[in-house]
Amino acid sequence: KLENIIKEKVKSFRSLGIFPTLCVVKVGDSSEAEAYARSIEKFFLKVGINVDRKNFDKSISLKKFNEEINLIGEDRRFHGILVLRPLSEELEKKKAFQFVPPNKDIEGITYENLGKIVAGEECFYPCTSQAVIELLDFYNIPLEGREVVVVGRSISVGKPLSLLLINRNATVTICHSKTRDLLKYTKNAEILIVAVGKPSIITQDMVGENIVVVDVGTNIVDGKIVGDVDFERVKGKVKAITPVPGGIGVITTRVLALNLLKAVERNEIRV
Repeated sequence: KLENIIKEKVKSFRSLGIFPTLCVVKVGDSSEAEAYARSIEKFFLKVGINVDRKNFDKSISLKKFNEEINLIGEDRRFHGILVLRPLSEELEKKKAFQFVPPNKDIEGITYENLGKIVAGEECFYPCTSQAVIELLDFYNIPLEGREVVVVGRSISVGKPLSLLLINRNATVTICHSKTRDLLKYTKNAEILIVAVGKPSIITQDMVGENIVVVDVGTNIVDGKIVGDVDFERVKGKVKAITPVPGGIGVITTRVLALNLLKAVERNEIRV
């Protein structure tokens, strides 16, 4: 569904002489970041979105990185900017991804966009968080008044997702690595969303039978990608569950593209 929406929007923009373009920024030679960039490129090119790359040496200074991001931000060719992580130790420490102009922050990671979520305003939502909402909406799983447990409190998933759920009138409980008796919370959830990056942290005994489980985790175990939920044992017990791979990650890529097209509408289409 999302892919068809993306293709139609791209077609419409191209008919106006507007060619949606993403700039991917990479620092250093992280193989994980490169693999992610290639997966983004593959899908974006498939749907007609241009992708440009800017690669910087790991030794780049904070000042120079800021200058480069500003130049990219001012370039009218680029409608959105994706800063791959991890960055260098210095850039991560200084939260250098915050240099991305908020109007081209298609990942929704700048403080301005995150702050707008708190205020309940329209903005670029973090892609994985929005992907979870898209999934639940597609399958007509109501959120209003539901007991939702989010396991994980990262700035990219757990925290913003919890706010998006609250904005949809869900009753949200946030759990994390310091939560005592995690089972007490997960067992009573109507919707359980797990995003901690620990394989099989959620086991069969921790879920109820009528629960909806959304697994956001991505881990490598014995050379295979697995989620945070013990999928094979849990799937037969619960009402619904997302697989890893092939679940939220697929939707996240589409949401990233939709955010880029939202940036095109904001920056190119003057109404």
